Amino acid sequence: MVETENKAVLFWLSGIGLSSIHPIMEVETLMRQGFTAELASTPITGNQSHYYQVMTGRRPECFGFFDTLMPHEYSVEEKPGGRDRPPETLITLLSSAGWNVNYNEIAPANLESSICAWAKTASAFSCLIVKCAYTEPLIGNMTTDLAQAIRIARTVVGEHGLFAIFSDAQPILVKQFVNLNNFLASTGIIDRNGPGNSIDWSNSLAYYMGHGQLYVNLLGRDAKGIIKRQQEYDEVCNILVEVLPRKLRDPQTDQPVIANVSRKEDFYSSDYLFCAPDLVVTFHPGYIPSPRSIYLDFDETIFTTPPTGTAAINGAHPDSINGFLIASTPAFKRGVTFTASMPLTAIAPTLLHALQVKHALMDSDPQQECFDPRYLYTHPLHTTTRSQELSGEEEELILSRLRDLGYI
Repeated sequence: MVETENKAVLFWLSGIGLSSIHPIMEVETLMRQGFTAELASTPITGNQSHYYQVMTGRRPECFGFFDTLMPHEYSVEEKPGGRDRPPETLITLLSSAGWNVNYNEIAPANLESSICAWAKTASAFSCLIVKCAYTEPLIGNMTTDLAQAIRIARTVVGEHGLFAIFSDAQPILVKQFVNLNNFLASTGIIDRNGPGNSIDWSNSLAYYMGHGQLYVNLLGRDAKGIIKRQQEYDEVCNILVEVLPRKLRDPQTDQPVIANVSRKEDFYSSDYLFCAPDLVVTFHPGYIPSPRSIYLDFDETIFTTPPTGTAAINGAHPDSINGFLIASTPAFKRGVTFTASMPLTAIAPTLLHALQVKHALMDSDPQQECFDPRYLYTHPLHTTTRSQELSGEEEELILSRLRDLGYI
């Protein structure tokens, strides 16, 4: 077993499913020489959330990120970061270990030229990470370009290097856009008796925004909150958890639209739990939050049928948009396709262990089933468990934020 895999190329092909690239001969060869696994995201699904899971190996809520869109005084603001400094990424961890890392976000048409340019200067312990966002089917010249880029990358890394192709998510066809705020208004949970049929917050119990966030209009936290803590808060949450999955149905099929509504305590484990949405809404596959509902607005009707062929990722049911990982290096098993899904957070620790790079605590361990037993014999896995204890400084920081939010 070779001790050093000193070149690595990672193709991050966001928006592509395995079935789209499986027919490519170079991909079939890669699958025979490495392992293939399906990748599962954690709700709430969205581009920024996927980025953090892939690059940090952490669930985004660990540093206060719950959704790109956040409520502020009954309007919505977009903050791509969280409430704390994000943890180290795959890039910084490799760089700290002495690797020369190039990270590029490019158009698919530039993939081949990008790998060619990097290959001219790549030396030992060089890593190229290229992210391409595919917004249309992989056909024609796009297939040819990808196949050529794979051939070049495999040549550059050689038989002892690491080459991986992965996708964080693939879009699904949208049956219906759903505006949950319209439905909440139809049930009286939101009162639209204000000026111009705007929201009367003095009589509104809850509201929806983002890609799956449902907030109770909480007294002491929200600008015009009316719901008291404890018993009254729990009662509103219980009603929403129970009623929404049963009552909101597609008028064309009479099928339920919402798979489940989860309390934040059942969904998140984070020191920033107090910042999380009160409830998390997961729609059934094919149902996507409408663009207006994402920004705490209303449509003409609850359901809007999109043009044929409309596809989306943000706000989709996580099981319906699974990505994939195909990776080859002497450290990995050959010709294996796993039936169970790996979490997106497993990409970083698994690849880092194959490159013999130590990493900080992550939410997934390197996936043992991916590795050749001979490699594990000389490079045993070390499992990590994040400590739930906070330092005095961390405790004071969180207490300060609680005070700012009116919790204490």
